[in-house]
Amino acid sequence: MDEEQKIIELKKKINHDDFRRQEKEIKDQTRQKKFAAPIKKKRKLNIINFIFVIFVFYFAYTAFNQYQMLNELNNEIDEKMLVKAEVEKQVTELKDDVEKMNDEDALFELVEKIARDQYKMVKPNETIYIDKNKNDNKLIQGIGFEEELQNE
Repeated sequence: MDEEQKIIELKKKINHDDFRRQEKEIKDQTRQKKFAAPIKKKRKLNIINFIFVIFVFYFAYTAFNQYQMLNELNNEIDEKMLVKAEVEKQVTELKDDVEKMNDEDALFELVEKIARDQYKMVKPNETIYIDKNKNDNKLIQGIGFEEELQNE
């Protein structure tokens, strides 16, 4: 019986060893599954992060372009305001000229001013002195207007 008991004990050990091996294999498989699962999640997470980064870059690009467009439009508005101011100034001058045309004395002064400035006319018995040393003076040479001299 001793031998039979030894055989039984050996069978139990063998069964027990088989059981331990199977248990170990199952634990290894579960560990591998645990380690494998986060990798898949990381891949999904990486794809989501990649899409998010692309979205952020697209948003930044769009915002930058819109900022540039707004600056250009504001510059155009400023230019148009300057033009508008100049036109309004001309309008007021023309309104003043129209008012002067209704008054005969003012009309005469306006016609005289235009004749003297633009056409270089003088009154009878009026003497004009010309300094010939001033070669740069366009008005003397007859190719300029008083307004141009004031601007220079």
